[in-house]
Amino acid sequence: MNLDDIRYFLAVADTGLMHRAAAEVGMSQPTLTKGIRRLEAELNVTLFDRTPKGMRLTEFGVAFRQHAVRLSTEFRDSLNTLDEMHAGQLAKVRVGAAPAAEPLVGRAFLSLLRRRPAMRLDIKVQLSDALLTSLLDCDIDVAVSPMPSQLPPEIHARLLFDEPTSIVCRHSHPLLADGAAVTPQSLGRCAWILPSSGVSARQRIDAYFREHGVAGPNVQVESTYSSANGVFSLIAESDLIGVCSAQHRPIAAYLDLAVLPVRDLQWTRPIACLVREGSRLSPLTQSFVEHIEAEARGLRNDLVGAPSR
Repeated sequence: MNLDDIRYFLAVADTGLMHRAAAEVGMSQPTLTKGIRRLEAELNVTLFDRTPKGMRLTEFGVAFRQHAVRLSTEFRDSLNTLDEMHAGQLAKVRVGAAPAAEPLVGRAFLSLLRRRPAMRLDIKVQLSDALLTSLLDCDIDVAVSPMPSQLPPEIHARLLFDEPTSIVCRHSHPLLADGAAVTPQSLGRCAWILPSSGVSARQRIDAYFREHGVAGPNVQVESTYSSANGVFSLIAESDLIGVCSAQHRPIAAYLDLAVLPVRDLQWTRPIACLVREGSRLSPLTQSFVEHIEAEARGLRNDLVGAPSR
């Protein structure tokens, strides 16, 4: 059954006049006449009596009108639902963030939210290797992460800033108690909380021990670092030592953690915004990327030091 024919039928039923119905639906009278005839042929009944005063519904027409109104309403509701779903998808940003980059993504969201209060954020917090998989699988449209050591050709990276990274421990850790220099050997005797070997920060630690010919690190806790509070709370209550990105230093300082004075283990790592090569971002997602870049420009000046207490 043709939905346009139903629309024509309802217009004629409501106005009772072909020329008024034609003007209402924006079609010619012959088009409306053909539509009514198609309906009558399909239903095998007469829907209107043609009278000198206009079109009058037959008993079949009266009965069909109730169904036609319901069909028209349901169709219109379906279109509205699809429009709402489509608008909702356009108003959603799907982004992934490495734990170290989650604060940056949060600031970008709050900044854009002031201009786009209806936007929704779907965020996945994962380590960098998992973020690449999510991006390639189209589960997210943007990832903010330390630059992977090997970038797949399907991924395009926009460098945001170089982030200082260091090793932290509790303020009263034995390594700091006697003021002696922190050596690779002393670090090798420590228990660590670190991410898995597929993560760039862990690879940097592993390389440090290889360069100095020392066995280590002694990883007592392997963590995704998805919760900086959880990781740093463990460090604050034990002799564990671990990695701290510059964006997480306020949390480390709050928990009275200190940066270990090891020159070779205070390094910078590039933080990048990753997208699929050739992907077409929605206007809202593109705006979100621009806000991430703006927030990153501010961080270049802010991330200059670490708590050294």
